[in-house]
Amino acid sequence: MKNFILSFQIGLVFVGSIVGAGLSSGRELTQFFAVYGYKSFLGLFICAALYVSIGKMIIFLSIKYKVKSYEEFINLVCPKPIAIFSNIFLTVFLLSSTSIILAGSGAVMHQYFGIPKIFGVIFMIVVSIIFLFRETKGIFEVNNITVPILIIMMVSIFIGYGINNQEQMSFDYITSLPYYKRSYIISALVYAGFNIISIIGIMVPLANEIKRNKILLRGVAIGSAILTVISIIIVFVMIVNPTYAQQYEIPILAVAQNIAPWMQIGLLMMIWLEMFSSQVSNIYGLTKTMETKFQVPYKTGVLLSIIIALPLSFVGFTGLVDVLYPIYGVLSLVFVVCVIQFYCKQKISLTKVYN
Repeated sequence: MKNFILSFQIGLVFVGSIVGAGLSSGRELTQFFAVYGYKSFLGLFICAALYVSIGKMIIFLSIKYKVKSYEEFINLVCPKPIAIFSNIFLTVFLLSSTSIILAGSGAVMHQYFGIPKIFGVIFMIVVSIIFLFRETKGIFEVNNITVPILIIMMVSIFIGYGINNQEQMSFDYITSLPYYKRSYIISALVYAGFNIISIIGIMVPLANEIKRNKILLRGVAIGSAILTVISIIIVFVMIVNPTYAQQYEIPILAVAQNIAPWMQIGLLMMIWLEMFSSQVSNIYGLTKTMETKFQVPYKTGVLLSIIIALPLSFVGFTGLVDVLYPIYGVLSLVFVVCVIQFYCKQKISLTKVYN
């Protein structure tokens, strides 16, 4: 039972590391999935399969070679030229993701409470520092709170929307809706790619600390299942409300507002909390790399990561999501291919030894 609880906590960390501003707002999943109509659900299952299979490889290699950070892991699995590029890319990715989340926090505070964006950004920074200074324990504490709230809110939205719009709750209705793009498989691969490369910043250090393949893999499987269910709910409400992504910066809030006023407030809190959990994971990954590569003290690394990311947060939430994420996804597929190749070589070598 103790092992299952640990796996479940790892699963929550997995979800919290991926569900940031873009996904929880509905904008990210609209861009990558909802535009493909009902076929987008198949894309989400492709992503889930990739999370588990590639996650297994990352866990196995991290434990076997005792790597402690994403920088060490990339140097292990990628040829040197690709490793140099990938390390630079992932560092930029995590810093940009941190900036996107800071911008999203400001957007939520400004759009729905009339608070200047800068105060929303500062509040996010202060709370992040408090939990990050608790290191791995703080990572678990954050996600033990935020992800269950996410699950409750998304299930509530789905049930509430279904009660108010019963005529839309059928497969025939969903398949009758027009869709605007067709290559959902490519979109799913790109989306899975940037999520996989973003979570190695947290999964590699966790694998190094826990060092138990079965517990870690079960955690990734649990996290993938939770993430898939949440994504299906968000994609569904975006498919049946196709204009919301163009009308609202955070479209999922418009859905909640039409269900019940209290639900909008709850969803605002949930979106902020998920931004927060993803933010903590990003900075934790950056800081662990600074710690292992440059011997920067952990707390100094936390502060340095935030200082570097802060100026980018004022570019704007919508622009950052729409422009940066697709580019990151395509580039991250190179990294995923390197992981698969290296893992397969290790398995072939082991087979030859035992035979």
